[in-house]
Amino acid sequence: MRLNRRRGSATTTAPPDAAPPPVRLFRTLLVGAVGIALPMLLHAILLPALGEGSTPLFVAFLLSLLPATGVAFFCAGPGMLRIGYAMCIVVGSAFLSLGMNEARIFGAVPSLDAAAAPSRPAAAGFLLPRAAPRADLARTVEVRLELPRNDLRGRPTSPSRLRGRFTVLPVVGPDWTPAQPVPVVAVLEHGPDGVTHEVPGAPWDAGRGVLRLLPEPLRDFAVEEALRQAGWTAARGIVVGRWVADPRWARLDAAMPLAWLFAAALLCLALVVLSRHPWVAAHLDRLTEGSGDSALPLGRQILLGIAALTMPCLLALAMRHAEVDVGIMLFAIAFAVVPSLMITIGASRPATPIGVLIAGVILVVALPIGVAGRGTTPNGEMPALAGARWADVQEAMIVIGAGWLVWALLVILGRLLEKRGRSGASR
Repeated sequence: MRLNRRRGSATTTAPPDAAPPPVRLFRTLLVGAVGIALPMLLHAILLPALGEGSTPLFVAFLLSLLPATGVAFFCAGPGMLRIGYAMCIVVGSAFLSLGMNEARIFGAVPSLDAAAAPSRPAAAGFLLPRAAPRADLARTVEVRLELPRNDLRGRPTSPSRLRGRFTVLPVVGPDWTPAQPVPVVAVLEHGPDGVTHEVPGAPWDAGRGVLRLLPEPLRDFAVEEALRQAGWTAARGIVVGRWVADPRWARLDAAMPLAWLFAAALLCLALVVLSRHPWVAAHLDRLTEGSGDSALPLGRQILLGIAALTMPCLLALAMRHAEVDVGIMLFAIAFAVVPSLMITIGASRPATPIGVLIAGVILVVALPIGVAGRGTTPNGEMPALAGARWADVQEAMIVIGAGWLVWALLVILGRLLEKRGRSGASR
């Protein structure tokens, strides 16, 4: 009889998930790590094989966002605010990874002859024991390139103007002759304002192979121009890379920005998961879901708006300094402002005038775009930050502070109009 009672109590009182809280937390973060890494790794693995900008690669990236979105819902749990932040973290980190060109090449680093390198399109780099860059045949070219652009309606607009200075060397075996195609070239970029009077010796003497670089219009044009000036023929599928001491370690170094992005996204997702703790969730509910109460203090409403404005602005500033592509930056900002809009709209009172509410929404959307696009020319070109990064951060802080002030004025104006409306109704 005792045995039956024990069995009965064991089967009826066990919770659906008997794992202790640390185990559940670890399991949730493990699922979150898979969701964050899936679009990043899939895109990086397929990129060398399918090619930059190919339709199958774009479709595969979009399809990988579907399970990543499901992971965001799983990790966030109930609550629209947490779901919004989790979506921004998982999907936003995937779009941010698209701007990390060199970090997104994964693949083998075989050891072979230079002539066989063009036939291995999925390799991330090559060890070339019998080949070497011919410094005596180096060509330093300064190139300018105009890329056609269209506006949002598809109409032609002013082109993007690119310029740069490159040193291009053929990487060939000892039996190569100028009459044969060039299978591999090593490229050294000097920047748009660089002045190079002679080819540096160190990058060529200490290397053992090439690290493959993704196609880039200006650099590819420089390679074509250097080959044309020298009268050489490019091999089909010519490899354009950087001459390095060890391509395998260089590939790990190039992937570090992607690893840091993954770690930062996972840390932010962990904060979202920890916010599901009953004590934290209760405070968040009082802070957000109950913020539409007419008794909401003025200072609390202003602070909520300041927090909502600051988060997407800091993301925009980070992407500006990471030199992320403008299109990807706009995508990420669009995702980042979603939870901020949840906070600001939730912080508004029921009697807030609709004009003030619309002005607040415009401020939340426009301020991070203003932080990211400071100094942009009419052609869409962003200013260089070399030597002026701290000054740029200070300028961004001024813009963000001005946004805080505008938000506070909007909240105060809304309260004044609300009181005037109540007094007019009482008369």
